[in-house]
Amino acid sequence: MQNKREIQEQTLKSQRLVFREEVRNIIRDAIFEGTLKPGDRIKETYWANEIGVSQGPVREAIRDLEAMGLVETVPFKGSRVKVMTKKEIRDNYGVRICLESKSMSDVIDTLSDQALSDLVNQLKHMLEEMDRYAKAGDLRGFTDCDTNFHQMIIQATGNEVLLKLWEQCNMRNWFMVSALMDPDSLQKLKEEHQKILSSIEKRDAAGVKDRMEGHLTNLMEEYIYRQSEHGE
Repeated sequence: MQNKREIQEQTLKSQRLVFREEVRNIIRDAIFEGTLKPGDRIKETYWANEIGVSQGPVREAIRDLEAMGLVETVPFKGSRVKVMTKKEIRDNYGVRICLESKSMSDVIDTLSDQALSDLVNQLKHMLEEMDRYAKAGDLRGFTDCDTNFHQMIIQATGNEVLLKLWEQCNMRNWFMVSALMDPDSLQKLKEEHQKILSSIEKRDAAGVKDRMEGHLTNLMEEYIYRQSEHGE
């Protein structure tokens, strides 16, 4: 049996993990919403006071965000929201295009008619949510739906390795898009997803690949262009 001290230590460790996750999500959302912009410093003392925790969980949360590719540590300057170079942006999108090409081909080639029909119905529901958020100009809600749309397709393949690699790329993608995306563009993005869904429903492997690559390439080029406009 565990003694009292071991139980207390486990309880404290569990609480610390909860604090760490909560702090990480709060700072991550600040990055996604544009409160923290590329290049902005992330001050441990500020966030500890803002959230009402010690600096320990904040420091650990920053390490998590650095592992996700959202934050970078600059010698003698501390941690800041990552500033992506054009090469890093193109590399990241290039990998994501490869991952999503495989996932969509696998879904079209391997799912039964019933499984594909179930997936299509789930994606249609997600498109309805995206349309609602687009009309409301709700970027955060829209990006959550966009993530779910793509994630559903990846999960339908049953390939856990593919899912983990995609999650890492997607996290960086939405950091880039949400940092500069004009809410007026959300409806256009929703329409691009509608075309992708139409190709999946028809089992049109060539069509879905072209439309998905075009969708992600447009996002990449728009971010690079807007980044240049902001002098970053």
